[in-house]
Amino acid sequence: MTQKTLPKHLQQDARERLLNAALELFTQRGYSAASVREICAAAGVTKPVLYYYFGSKEGLYLNMMDGAYSLFESRITQWISLPGSVRQRLIYFCEGMFDTSIERLPIVRLMYSIYFGPPQGAPAFDLDKFFDRMLKIICSLVEEGIRQGELRQGNSNDMSWTVLSCLNTSIEEQLCHVEPRINRSTLTMMLNIIFDGMTAR
Repeated sequence: MTQKTLPKHLQQDARERLLNAALELFTQRGYSAASVREICAAAGVTKPVLYYYFGSKEGLYLNMMDGAYSLFESRITQWISLPGSVRQRLIYFCEGMFDTSIERLPIVRLMYSIYFGPPQGAPAFDLDKFFDRMLKIICSLVEEGIRQGELRQGNSNDMSWTVLSCLNTSIEEQLCHVEPRINRSTLTMMLNIIFDGMTAR
């Protein structure tokens, strides 16, 4: 039975097992050190199955990164459409980013290791677009808050970087420590301290 004639649920299962196995091996050993043979063995499939779905190890990696960005974009749409004040919406956004990062910690860890670590030979993927997109959304909300008089007058770029730095530090704490010193409630508390200083009097 070929891949094309397999039931859809079995096709999806094999594809997901390949993505999960590759993510684990890329994270543990690095992209270049993880071989197609090892990925297939960990996923319990043959090499032709990997080639059928992804074409190559490079294609598998890029599909993984595209999937992470698609999830990121789909959740952004939900977060920014929530009702409430600008302050509430900024907190919703940061809490949502934090929750998604915890939920997908292995892929976040892989992104950080490739972005900040030594070259691994991974195919080019614009990892900056995650960070740039977050900054753009936060800046847009901050500028809305200033226009509406909810936030005090100030440099929207500096204010946005302050919020994003708080979020980024909270996520990095989850990556760097077995027992993180910052959790979701701590993030919310720190954001409220920031917004207390940014609120128009």
